[in-house]
Amino acid sequence: MKRSYYLFSNARLARHQNSLRLERATDARTPGRLPDDDGTPSGRPTGEKVPFPIESVESLYCFGEIDINTKLITFLAQHHVPAFFFDYYGHYTASLYPREHLLAGRLKVAQVAHHTDPDDRLTLARAFVRAGLHNIRRVLKYYATRLDHPTDRVSTAEAEIADLEQQARFASDILTLMGCEGQARTTYYSTWPALLGPAGEAFPFVRRSRQPPSNELNALISFGNSLCYTACLRQLYHTALDPTVSYLHEPGDRRFSLALDLAEVFKPVLVDRAIFRLIKTRQIQPTHFEDRLGGTYLSESGRKIFVEHWDDRLRQTIKHRSLGRNVSYERLIRLDAYKLVRHLCDPDADPFQGLQMWW
Repeated sequence: MKRSYYLFSNARLARHQNSLRLERATDARTPGRLPDDDGTPSGRPTGEKVPFPIESVESLYCFGEIDINTKLITFLAQHHVPAFFFDYYGHYTASLYPREHLLAGRLKVAQVAHHTDPDDRLTLARAFVRAGLHNIRRVLKYYATRLDHPTDRVSTAEAEIADLEQQARFASDILTLMGCEGQARTTYYSTWPALLGPAGEAFPFVRRSRQPPSNELNALISFGNSLCYTACLRQLYHTALDPTVSYLHEPGDRRFSLALDLAEVFKPVLVDRAIFRLIKTRQIQPTHFEDRLGGTYLSESGRKIFVEHWDDRLRQTIKHRSLGRNVSYERLIRLDAYKLVRHLCDPDADPFQGLQMWW
């Protein structure tokens, strides 16, 4: 069974005997902004070589300094393996995205037509936002019922987000939709100190800040959102959808904006619940963060803890109420992509609705 590999070591990744081999190097990763930096990987080869079969690789996540060459890139492309790269601070920086192997001209035409038609685009944008807000409310309810001392602020926030979800249903343009989503997120985040309980006392949180993250919780959210974005992009690659043509987010240069649309649906399901679990079980501690360049970031040990939990989370399964069988959380993302394909091909017969948590 294929799975994702997360590479934290400084190493050279190479093709070897029609498979893959990781040749480890010494030392930790450096920020890459030092005056004497020559662009080469940090450290020297240790001689340790770790082989793993290409048939088992679904995708690669490179958190260490990884040295690659064109032979490896060609080999990964032949096996349809995308690779995602993160900088020293855990920021997602780039994708090695193989040439599309699933092409459908009719779908591409329909996808672009739905973007250029204002009404069709708004219909899909509403669906993404409403699903995301529904999932936010489900997460809020889940943790609110587990509070020893429920607060009025939590129940008030739930009511406010429910109202914003209804406003999104009748929003007349994309900016209004984005405003509803942003306001709901602000309201939702204001409840986190109460929802996290005693374990959250070590993680003060006032507001969402991104570039750079101002504290530990913001660092967790930013890192988790990057993983969610790449997970959505990875699943879009297994469909004939063009990941650069989107509906809620404006298409732009150098980004796969359709993955951002899908991520709005799955961030509450995957990222937020992962953060709550890691803090409440005290697996993540303030010692797993470091202050650099005016911001707070997960240390390498913190990223490893988060990634291990993230990978386990994606492989967990739930009983799908429509399919009647167990489906992994990762598979739920692809199912939403398939639903979008069906909508684009026949919107009247199969209107799109993003995943709405029922558990």
